[in-house]
Amino acid sequence: MATQEQIQQALDDLHVRYHNVLRALADTIEILEQHQAPQPEPVNEDELAEAARLMAISDLNKEDLSEAEIYKRLVETSDAEASAVGFWAVPLPTADEPKTTPNKRYTTK
Repeated sequence: MATQEQIQQALDDLHVRYHNVLRALADTIEILEQHQAPQPEPVNEDELAEAARLMAISDLNKEDLSEAEIYKRLVETSDAEASAVGFWAVPLPTADEPKTTPNKRYTTK
């Protein structure tokens, strides 16, 4: 059977190990706080203007929006809204909708 002194020594050893683990956790938390992800850079308005110019001359500009209209939409639309809605997104067809027949004029000679 263990004596009172042996039990006290075992408790003291566990207490020291517990404090060492707490110090290691505190050090790890400090290191993680120092290595936080960098904040994204704010969007340069010249980049938005260039993006609007390229979108205006693109074949994907089905609505024939002008460069100013596209720029206005880009400025007004936040990143969250753009990812949720999709700026040029088209809804996918559902299984209930009938498939359109392909235009034979362009698929055959």
